[in-house]
Amino acid sequence: MYELPGDLVEEILCRVPTISLNRLRYTCKRWNRLFNQRRFTRKHLDKAAKQFLVLMLKQRRVCLMSVNLYGIPSLEVKGELSLIDPHSSVDQFKIFQVSHCDGLLLCNNKDKDTIVVWNPCTGQTRWIQPRKIGYYALGSYQDKKYDDNSYKILCCYGDDNECEIYDINSNSWRTLDVTLECNLEYNEWSMSLKGKTYCFASDEEELHLGIFLVSFDYTTERFGRLLLPCRKSLYYKTASLSVVREEKLSVLLQHENTSRTEIWVTNKIDDTKVVSWSKVLTVDLKPELDIFLGVSFLVDEEKKILVCCDTKVRANSIWEHMVYIVGEDNKIKKVNFGLPLSWPFLFNYVPSLTQI
Repeated sequence: MYELPGDLVEEILCRVPTISLNRLRYTCKRWNRLFNQRRFTRKHLDKAAKQFLVLMLKQRRVCLMSVNLYGIPSLEVKGELSLIDPHSSVDQFKIFQVSHCDGLLLCNNKDKDTIVVWNPCTGQTRWIQPRKIGYYALGSYQDKKYDDNSYKILCCYGDDNECEIYDINSNSWRTLDVTLECNLEYNEWSMSLKGKTYCFASDEEELHLGIFLVSFDYTTERFGRLLLPCRKSLYYKTASLSVVREEKLSVLLQHENTSRTEIWVTNKIDDTKVVSWSKVLTVDLKPELDIFLGVSFLVDEEKKILVCCDTKVRANSIWEHMVYIVGEDNKIKKVNFGLPLSWPFLFNYVPSLTQI
């Protein structure tokens, strides 16, 4: 490798999958310096084959999951990802909520007075003290100064949905001069994709719209609206968001007074300015499963399988953390993960060398 030109070595390494490349970090000082350059990590994010993992927020820890959708479906914990809290006598940071973008995780504690941006692959962290206590989301934008992607944190708080933005590059908070003429709903489970964060919202002045999606663009710092695919009813018993292979947005909808649950998926978000929806799966979850607001889910478009994560109360008032795997035949595989210390959250994750 030492006989190869430096630019050729870089072209080779930027195509090596993230987990394998991270193991090569200490092969030599030259490679380690290269892996620490923002220009290279961005190039690697664009060119390397993506490795799709499944993570779960479980017992206030982020866990790596093994998912098998062949034969008899199964899901089990492979290990925990360690996030050390330097500001506490307790070693592990207790994560209450988590969101993700470009291989970075945005985590906060139960009181929402401490947030951290964390790259589990490299171990790099950025600890941030918020000015307001609210709901947080992480997203990317094109920074013209560095000619590279950078990251911002959106914080929404108060009954009027006031907003603040934190810029990773400037390491500072500022108030956003925006008017959000709707009420954000379930924004603990917002999803970030292609430079935007999506969450549910409702509009009291236009009740005929029911709930819809609101997007926040981290480049323009403006909100937009996106209608949900199904308009058969005004209200939903359950509505939840997910991301499919870092390319598409997916929504789980269960209308009131019915057990039919529909999974819809968009076209590739960056392929066109017009977002269209297609229904990929319909299941009837009664009487085995009755899901509620806040459920997290994953969908496999090809196999037509839904994996969803929820918390249930047994007859003896004991809460249980449950994962359900169900296909077109409505046969449900249940996995019990025991007593939850926080609301469980299941999500797809693509590791990266992204710098914070």
